[in-house]
Amino acid sequence: MDEFAAKPVGRLLPGKPVYLEVELTRKHAQDALDGQPVLSLATDSSAGKGGEGASNAERTAAAARSVVEAYWLVVEGLKDDPEPNAMVHHQPMTVTSVATESVRARTRFAAPPPGSYTLRVHVLSSSVAGIALLKDVDFVVEEDDVPELS
Repeated sequence: MDEFAAKPVGRLLPGKPVYLEVELTRKHAQDALDGQPVLSLATDSSAGKGGEGASNAERTAAAARSVVEAYWLVVEGLKDDPEPNAMVHHQPMTVTSVATESVRARTRFAAPPPGSYTLRVHVLSSSVAGIALLKDVDFVVEEDDVPELS
């Protein structure tokens, strides 16, 4: 089963950016030929190459053809009952080679007011049914002790 680690980075101050680093370890990583993508749905040359001179749609389609696995990283801010939790951030995480042992993502959001908080970090596979990992990450936003400049 895959696993992941998540941690906030740096000093956390109200209203300042919070960076959350997430690393997914793929326990099922396999050796691939020369580290090249194993899955490639190449099109014939008349359909556009996704390289230089290609449109954004062609480049996006070419990149999608080289994806072996895909995950969604979802960061949920936990609140006290009965308030509903809040989605803080979400982004895709893609794997382009079966040999890739880990996938990293870095999220950014604004720090809330001073206090203790818990984020629930989800990593959900959109390629393999049943891979849904979650971890609670606690963090503290400190009071900003630097006086305002006047």
